Amino acid sequence: MLKRFFEINRGLCKRIESRLPQAKTPIFPLYEKVVARYMNARPNQIILDIGGGKSCPFAQYRDPRLNARIIAVDVSREALENNHDVDEKRVADVTQGLPFGNGEVDLIVSRTVLEHLQNPEAFIGISSRILKRNGYFITLFPSKFAPFAFLNVLLPEKVSTKLLSYFFPESRSLTGFPAFYEKCYYSAIKSLLEKHGFVTLDTYLSYYQSHYFRFFVPLFLASALYEIVLQALGAKDLCAYVLVVARKQ
Repeated sequence: MLKRFFEINRGLCKRIESRLPQAKTPIFPLYEKVVARYMNARPNQIILDIGGGKSCPFAQYRDPRLNARIIAVDVSREALENNHDVDEKRVADVTQGLPFGNGEVDLIVSRTVLEHLQNPEAFIGISSRILKRNGYFITLFPSKFAPFAFLNVLLPEKVSTKLLSYFFPESRSLTGFPAFYEKCYYSAIKSLLEKHGFVTLDTYLSYYQSHYFRFFVPLFLASALYEIVLQALGAKDLCAYVLVVARKQ
């Protein structure tokens, strides 16, 4: 009975979702398109996919004529073993160091990695060191002030993992990593990048997070209204996701 109740709510929410302006441009597909554009901008580039794990979502967009080399970097050797999308794999803790020389890399990208780092500034500093001059740093992360991020921090890890697995079975392979959300909001990441010699070129903000609440229509609607108000006010630090493109000076 309870399962059927949630199924009905999810169906109704999906119908409403298609009419929400803040849901028109999904941030994750946008990330892939942005990375693909920079990856295919020049020949013979070295691209680091930080937190590469089991797959590389943008590898499929490579222009084979440009000879781009994608290297997946992850703290988990086990996860990397199953990654067949990349040219090379490296095991490393990105806050401790990356096994590359100064100015060796053209493009460093990461997706939902920053929130899991206790010291994201160390990662940004290391990235600045190994990037070539005019190399690019692209990162997508959830904002620490989004309601779902608050819940993720407040709830015990076992509880949040079980809830995600129950309401979002497709997320089971992505759970199990503690999230800290240190410096994970618009103004903080912009300041950190500038501090380490980057200039921010583009910032894409997504306020849409109501899909986390699709199991209950009233909660979904309240969340959607909250997003519309924030977007209208231009409250950048309160958005749900931040996608940043920065260039090393």
